[in-house]
Amino acid sequence: MGRLRNALLTIVLIAAVAAAAPAQAAPGDLATVAGTVVPTAAATAIGIGARGVAVNSAGTALWIADQDNNAIRKVDLSTGTVTVVAGIGAPNNGGDTGAATSAGLNNPYDVDLDGSGNLIIASTSNHRIRKVTVSTGVISLIAGTSDGYAGDGGLANASTTKLQNPAGVAVAPNGDYYIADTDNFVVRKITAATGVISTFATFPSIATPAIRGPEDIAFDSSGNVYVTDCVGNTINRYASSGGAATVVAGTGTAGYSGDGGLAASAMINCPTGIYIDATNVITFADSTNDRLRRFTVGGLITTFAGTGSTGLSGDGGLATLAALDRPTDLDRDGLGNFYFAQGSLPINTQTAADSVVRKISTLGVISTVAGNTWRSYSGDGGQATAAQLGHPAGAALDAAGNLYVADSTNNRIRKISTTGVISTVAGNGVACVAPCGNADVGDGGQATSANLFTPQAVAVASNGDLYLSDTGHNRIRKVSSTGVITTVAGTGSSGNTDGAVATAKLSKPYGLTVTASGVVYFADYGSHKIRMVSAGTVSTVAGTGTAGYSGDGGAPASAALSKPGDVRIDPAGDMYIADGGNDVVRRIHAGVISTFAGTGTAGSTGDGGLAGAATLSGPAGLEFDATGDVYIADTGNHVVRRVDRHGIIHNVAGKLGSGSWGGDGQAGAATGSYLFGPGRLVMDPTGNLYIPSSGELRVRMLTTQGTAATFYVSDATATHTGTTYAWEFVAQTATAIGKITFTVPSGTTNPGPVLVTTVDLPTTGTLVLDTSANTLTYTFATPITIPAGRHVYLSAGNFTNTATTGPQYSTVTTLTSGGTVVDTARSGAVSFTTPSATVLPIPNPTELVTVAGTTTILVDPMIGADVSTTMPITLRTNATHGYSLSVKGTTLTGPGGTITPVSAGQATAVSSAAFGANRLGYTVAGVSGSGVPTLTSTYAGFTVAGETAVTATRPTSVTGDTIALVTRIKVDSLLPPGVYTGTLGYTVTPSY
Repeated sequence: MGRLRNALLTIVLIAAVAAAAPAQAAPGDLATVAGTVVPTAAATAIGIGARGVAVNSAGTALWIADQDNNAIRKVDLSTGTVTVVAGIGAPNNGGDTGAATSAGLNNPYDVDLDGSGNLIIASTSNHRIRKVTVSTGVISLIAGTSDGYAGDGGLANASTTKLQNPAGVAVAPNGDYYIADTDNFVVRKITAATGVISTFATFPSIATPAIRGPEDIAFDSSGNVYVTDCVGNTINRYASSGGAATVVAGTGTAGYSGDGGLAASAMINCPTGIYIDATNVITFADSTNDRLRRFTVGGLITTFAGTGSTGLSGDGGLATLAALDRPTDLDRDGLGNFYFAQGSLPINTQTAADSVVRKISTLGVISTVAGNTWRSYSGDGGQATAAQLGHPAGAALDAAGNLYVADSTNNRIRKISTTGVISTVAGNGVACVAPCGNADVGDGGQATSANLFTPQAVAVASNGDLYLSDTGHNRIRKVSSTGVITTVAGTGSSGNTDGAVATAKLSKPYGLTVTASGVVYFADYGSHKIRMVSAGTVSTVAGTGTAGYSGDGGAPASAALSKPGDVRIDPAGDMYIADGGNDVVRRIHAGVISTFAGTGTAGSTGDGGLAGAATLSGPAGLEFDATGDVYIADTGNHVVRRVDRHGIIHNVAGKLGSGSWGGDGQAGAATGSYLFGPGRLVMDPTGNLYIPSSGELRVRMLTTQGTAATFYVSDATATHTGTTYAWEFVAQTATAIGKITFTVPSGTTNPGPVLVTTVDLPTTGTLVLDTSANTLTYTFATPITIPAGRHVYLSAGNFTNTATTGPQYSTVTTLTSGGTVVDTARSGAVSFTTPSATVLPIPNPTELVTVAGTTTILVDPMIGADVSTTMPITLRTNATHGYSLSVKGTTLTGPGGTITPVSAGQATAVSSAAFGANRLGYTVAGVSGSGVPTLTSTYAGFTVAGETAVTATRPTSVTGDTIALVTRIKVDSLLPPGVYTGTLGYTVTPSY
């Protein structure tokens, strides 16, 4: 290098950043592709979960509380046609003072008629009593606002009144309401004259009862009040003024005995519905005994219907010879005909094939008047949008575009053709009852004749074979192109044993995926593992088998998972796991497991920030788009969220934390549609995302728009000043545009918007904020044409945020100079919060690299000709898979010749002791965070082509990583002095 103190080395540093691919097209509208409450049909053609019934005196109209379908249905008994008169088919608390058919009901258990013929509904899981005025169709609140026990002494419809899963409601002849406030183990009374609620009767409570408390209420001709006590196995009578109970039927011990004897000496088992006629004959549903029985107070008890066998048989014959299935509620018309609901209570078999409403004529003949025997199954052979589904849990597409759905509680796999026609391709609707060997579940026969039990997922192999997780049977099954079903893995017994497929045991397999080579990966929910089936063997991929949350940074098989619900492999070959019990999504990259999204604490925060800092709630499904964006079914939060190429998470469909059905329409807006319990997802080649929405009993489709849009906020605190807003999107149409409009949250202010950054957009133009329209318009100085598919970006500053908390969306519209719309896109959500909650600012969508400029190193061979200098490189990237840093360099030249690399790069790296004179080299001394340096304690020479020096397996922190790159020069003391120069280059490649 040179003698004395005038020896200089000048190195010119050049930083380069690899280009990133465009983001996925933005979400748009939600549409229903399968499933409905079936508003109009033949009453015996639909599936119902009939729990409560009411009939008018004329015997012309029957109302059914359809528990499973969250609706009240009306049957025209003269035509046999059923219509929906209340409920939208999925639960929510909305709709009061509006049309009942637009309101949400949640597990309606009972329906009664008041003196004017209005419907009174026990909307059990809404913890409400509601009324439908028949003349107007308007629904209103009678009592209850949320779960609890409060409000006595005040108005029943006050916001402070609380009920706990009321199962029954009855209107007394004087207009007073009586409520079986079931899980509070009380009967509440609303006095008609005042609207005040009070506690009328109290029952002994049982901690976590298997079957709940007071169920139904009726009145005799003297005004006495009768209550069925399901837990106490009695029927109690109270004076109209209240007071102590008198047991009029049942000994208090569950059982069946006493016909022909006194009712008070008989054994009954979970009495539910009750009806008292004008002569004070009491008929009740002796539910768990599968009978209807009747008695008079102080008199004898007899069986009115049912043999005691569980089932659905005997239609056309005497009711006493028929099989019933857990009857729940009953009513009688003025002609003497009885109507009762059966089959909605759980039974100790694995089928729900008996849920109907039946009629007993005045001659004692029984028949079925509503229900097709299934609780939410109908429509095969017709359009899927007119069919019923039972809590769909997973979806898959074949190469032709046909959609397959795991119709979970119907124990079937349904197919929706490209023309929208639905059919059943696997499952006869009935689960196997032990023993359940391969032959017992139907292996070797047609799949439509086989037994399935709550299938949770379905996948289609490249050859067209259909794979499904037969969850309740602890099996993975396959349906061939000929329709024959076989077991791929699992014996039917629950377990956690790897090995040959014939002996390996599974435990509640959920999500699954099939590779092009035929390897099946599945999330074994019950064993807390990800497992695979390959070459006739079941083996463990991830998870220790014990529920927990540990192991990040290590081998997947040594990591603890908890109740994984899905497993998918992205186009790059990385595996993603919906680790639902831990409220995170995990990723396996290069043999190392890490947390991709979620903090491990359940919650609904973080939209607009890094996915690793967001909170999730029981994620159960995963999918990828063509560019690698990750979609997460954040099931407990009732939304689908997307992690974009920067690692930022956004809500793209559903209302965060609010599950329901809100109709089809715009998803990327505050007024968008709800989801309820989204499950395992699938995306078609055009980018449409199919979402099984279990609680809605529907499959929804999230369509994509013409351009991709993502909305960023530097600080998402409500009312925060000095905020930078940013948008990135992808041009879809190569048309000359003159301006772009961006919607901003209502209430946003800015005295003069400031342009901060543009990428592939003009840097000169005018920004105008219109607070009346909540739009920001950027008009270019000169129109430009953006090539289709080009990723563009703009940020503007100095905004004051809206004061409104919650999800905030944005719409981006490109326009010609004349104002004609070219493309429109809607963004996912950024959650505005209070107090302060800073999210990740993105001043530029490209990656940031900061290095020192020209660096001078002084070397004095007489004092020490071996010099090392650390050059810190600051790097920030939100790449979801991490990043790599490559270095390259040239030989140093000067007055005395050259200083050459110490080696030919990493392939021939040398130790410190082997570092020779007149040589140049580098090593990585450290990386902040968890980056993994490729070199450790060895030196490599800079090469002209360059090589990777650092590989990080995770994104940088918000503030960036600092890489300590040490450059070392060793010279001979006889090297002529002077300035020796060379060029070192650094390239950062983000890994998406």
